[in-house]
Amino acid sequence: MNNKLKKITPFLILSISSIIYAIVIVIKEKELGWGIFAVITLIVIGIVLFGIDFGLKKWLKNYKKIFLTELLISIVIVVIYNYQFRTKILLIPSDFDKEYVTIIYGVENSKDLSISAFTWNKKIEIPNSGILLTSSDFNENLPETDIKMDSGIYLNSDETNKGFVRMAESEFESNGRNYKFRTWKIQDGFCCGYSTKEVEKYKTELKTEFEKIKASR
Repeated sequence: MNNKLKKITPFLILSISSIIYAIVIVIKEKELGWGIFAVITLIVIGIVLFGIDFGLKKWLKNYKKIFLTELLISIVIVVIYNYQFRTKILLIPSDFDKEYVTIIYGVENSKDLSISAFTWNKKIEIPNSGILLTSSDFNENLPETDIKMDSGIYLNSDETNKGFVRMAESEFESNGRNYKFRTWKIQDGFCCGYSTKEVEKYKTELKTEFEKIKASR
C-alpha cells in the first residue's frame, strides 16, 4: 500500500473533519453565542483524536493494527453514545381521544414488555383506554419515548398539532400492593404543561380505572 495512504486512519479523518466542521460553524454563524462552546468542543476533540492517532502510530507501527484499533474504538464509542437514546415507541389509534397514556408496572397476569439490556427499540401497543398493564418491572424501560399513531404520524412532529410530555413518575396503592407507573400527557396545540396538583388528581383517577380493569378480567 502507498505510504501516503497508510497515513490515513479513522482518527485522522475524524480529527480533520471535526476541526473543519468547527471552522464551518464559525464562518456560517454571524453571532456564535452559545455555539462557541460547540466550536471549542469540536476543536478539542479534533486535537485529542490527532494526538491519540499520533501515539498509536508511534506505538503500533503496523498500519493494519492501527486502522483496526481505531476503527474498533470508534465503533465502541458510537455504540456507547447511542445506547442512551434507546427508544420505546408507544402506538396509539389515530382517533385516540384520551389525555393521558400510562403504563402500570408489576401487574400480575399481564403481558411482559420484553425489554432487555440489548433492546434498542421497542414498539408497545397502547389500548384505547390509554392504560397498559404489564407484569414487567418498573426498571424494565428504555430511556427515550416516542408516541406514534397507527397512521404512522409521530406526536411532537410537524405532521400533527398533537404533542406530548412525560409527567412525573409515581405510584399508588391498591389491595395492599404498590404499583409504579409512567404517564405521558397528550395535548393539542401548545404542549405541554402539568402541575403537581394535576399529577395527584390523575393518580387518584388512575387507581380507580386500574381497579375497574382488573375487576373486569
